[in-house]
Amino acid sequence: MRKLALVSLSCVALASGSAIAADMPVKAPPYKAPPAPTYNWTGFYVGGYFGESIGSQQGSTDPHTLGGHQGVTNVNRLGGTFGGTFGFNWQFAPQWLVGLEGDVGTLGISRTNLEFNDDTDVGLKANWYGTARGRFGYVTGPSVLYVTGGAAFVHEQVLWGGTTSPFIPFTPPNTASATKTSGTVGGGIETKLSQNWSTKTEYLYIGRSEIDFLGNPRGTAGVPSAFHQDYHVFRTGLNYEFGGPNEGMFAFITAPPLPSNHDWSGFYAGVNAGGGMSLTTANTNGSPGTTEVNGTGLAGGAHVGYNLTNVVSPKLFVGVEGDLGALKIKASMNDWFDEEAQFTEKTSWYGTARVRVGTNTGPALLYLTGGGAWVHFTDGFAPFMRQPLVGDLSSRTRAGWTFGGGTEVALDSHWSARLESLLIDAGSTVHYLFPTTTSTFGADFRERFMVVRAGVTYQFGGGNVVASRN
Repeated sequence: MRKLALVSLSCVALASGSAIAADMPVKAPPYKAPPAPTYNWTGFYVGGYFGESIGSQQGSTDPHTLGGHQGVTNVNRLGGTFGGTFGFNWQFAPQWLVGLEGDVGTLGISRTNLEFNDDTDVGLKANWYGTARGRFGYVTGPSVLYVTGGAAFVHEQVLWGGTTSPFIPFTPPNTASATKTSGTVGGGIETKLSQNWSTKTEYLYIGRSEIDFLGNPRGTAGVPSAFHQDYHVFRTGLNYEFGGPNEGMFAFITAPPLPSNHDWSGFYAGVNAGGGMSLTTANTNGSPGTTEVNGTGLAGGAHVGYNLTNVVSPKLFVGVEGDLGALKIKASMNDWFDEEAQFTEKTSWYGTARVRVGTNTGPALLYLTGGGAWVHFTDGFAPFMRQPLVGDLSSRTRAGWTFGGGTEVALDSHWSARLESLLIDAGSTVHYLFPTTTSTFGADFRERFMVVRAGVTYQFGGGNVVASRN
């Protein structure tokens, strides 16, 4: 569309020159459109990042070994991550990119609590991590859509046994620390802020690692306990590429918007797909103890919205957005020492109504978003096979809040691609383990979920050209 507009302007200029030539002795020169800007991704770069991290842990013993348990213990934790990155890109063909990237930083995971209905500590700490990955991407003007994968290294510590209960004397927990190697896979969007500066938003899944103990509390001595951990990271970064023009350190702030044929203002609609994670916490009702109900599943749906650009300055925008879609998280676990307590979490759909606020770089939107959320889920204690009357499951649609952020980049004058994350809190509900009796023993389920999703959007209208910077 941009090329078509420039050709049209040239035709108008030529036509005007021909008309004037009839009355003037010298023919006016035709209008010559300025060349479209080009962006070179090839070269070395360094940068930094910050974002969110989720650590999920599950501990168990072999249920087929004398002294083992049928149940498990779960821990999950939402933390913060930040660190540095470096890499090299090679752009070829010219719409494709391959590269190598490494990073190291803090993972920010630290969680210790009393195991559900027991005076036993369980916990997970992950202090730092690093990755060494390859990248493969598609270049669309000043932006790259990419997938990435490689090796990951996490320094983690597991706590197990001991107690911090106020009802019995303190005993220190058993601990085991190690730096574990596993795999990582993910994807992201990177977009230019100037010739040298770029920003990226990406998701990484860091695969399973294992730490073992040669014993377990309240079990038979010598029966090992195995703890498995995996991690989810959603982060935003800022990179500087060497070898370009001599730009200032703050060019990504002071420079005007980059040229683009995508007009972000007005109505839009699109579809999205991704995954969801349960961060539900169940606190024992009536005695100390906590467990987390870990689960994952697919998410997908549609979104609609409206953007208002050039708010206060050409680089700021605000908008409203709503979405509705499926959320298929499933989790079911029997507690380690209370196997009759079968925690269950199952979601079916979710929706949000949010405000978006952020920066308009020209070909991209960088934004934060927040507002109301609605989730339909089933939670509680499922009937246990040895005690069929035990169970307290209920389904409901619960309203709450959501907060997150993301990046959206133009593919052409109407289509765009996005990557974003949303944290959803849907309140809490008390469930009882023996609802058919007078017992009030149970747990308070706090419903929290994380959704990471990618999407494509069609902007109605659009096609207006943002002027190139001088």
